[in-house]
Amino acid sequence: MVARDLLRELEGRGVRLAVQDGRLVARGPQGAVTPELAAQIGAQKDALLRELQAGTGGSLALLPEALVRLVRAAASNHLNRSGFLPDGIVPNLGEYVLACASLYACGFEPERQLAGLWAARRVWGA
Repeated sequence: MVARDLLRELEGRGVRLAVQDGRLVARGPQGAVTPELAAQIGAQKDALLRELQAGTGGSLALLPEALVRLVRAAASNHLNRSGFLPDGIVPNLGEYVLACASLYACGFEPERQLAGLWAARRVWGA
């Protein structure tokens, strides 16, 4: 698995890698990083550091494919309806998705934006 694919896999599990003082730091739900994934992170450490330091770690391109499809549907105006999310009702699900994706791509509270996108995905898939 190449570094970019590994980052996608981790993002899909809600895990975000960051570079802190030249080291890789993982943040995410407990148990999301399996021993196999931890071994792959160790084996790909240099490539992961390069990816993250190049600024591609939080880009929209690294969203899991299910969320990429959701964002594309929103951009194509296929989600122009209200949605009942765990945090409340949103009047336009498409606008909500695009706002979350934009904030995620900018690195603003990425865990929160991913959670919002997954909640919207569940509503869209229902």
